[in-house]
Amino acid sequence: MRTLNARSVAPALLVVLLAWLPATASAQTKTSVIIASVTDGQSGQPVADADVTLSDLNVSAKTDWSGEARINAIAAGQHQFEIRKLGYDLLTVTLMVQGDSIGPVFRLAKSTGTQALAPVKVKGDPSTGYLAEFEQRRAQGRGRYLTAADLEKKQNQNLVRVLAGSFGGLMSTPDQDRPGKNILMTRKMRPRLTNVDVHCGVDVYLDGSPFQDDLDNIKPTDLAGVEYYPIESAPGEYRKLSQNCGVVLLWSKK
Repeated sequence: MRTLNARSVAPALLVVLLAWLPATASAQTKTSVIIASVTDGQSGQPVADADVTLSDLNVSAKTDWSGEARINAIAAGQHQFEIRKLGYDLLTVTLMVQGDSIGPVFRLAKSTGTQALAPVKVKGDPSTGYLAEFEQRRAQGRGRYLTAADLEKKQNQNLVRVLAGSFGGLMSTPDQDRPGKNILMTRKMRPRLTNVDVHCGVDVYLDGSPFQDDLDNIKPTDLAGVEYYPIESAPGEYRKLSQNCGVVLLWSKK
């Protein structure tokens, strides 16, 4: 009977082991994609901006407008799901995750409790939102500014007089076309296109667009902020080739 020696067996055994090891490692590291849907328990409508959290892994995602939240690379096994949304009761569920993907549907019950929520202080991010321009330039100190708090103190006053009294480069002068009304003008400055020092007009913008209406129609408390610049130092997008010598940017409350 023929006997196999160790040298003839070892290479074949090595090939088998090498083929087996990656398959085992792949099976052990297989993960799933969770596409969770969150709906209102009564209406069945999707719930946006709900937090879907796997508390045992400390990973979470928010639902989009369609009520779906996607969490990738979740290891197979049992996981603790916590679903949170203001106005709804907390939902806690333990689910088995296995396979390529799962799509659990979580139905939230409207909260009936009367417990008051603790006040939350939110620090605004000046880089986002419709007041981003105002906040960024105010932080840089490029011009002169009135905030919403400043304007609240002027609630019963005429806006033209408020601006003239707040910014040294401006003045209120009688409107020749409307008896009893005033218009906003710059004080003596050198216009861009002449060499004569005279009073001249002001370019006014409301929320980034040219404002051609009557400033008397706006109350100080309607505004979230005001900026004033001499024409030479105005932001580029508001520095138009005109005879006016100043720029006022008004930002409304939205």
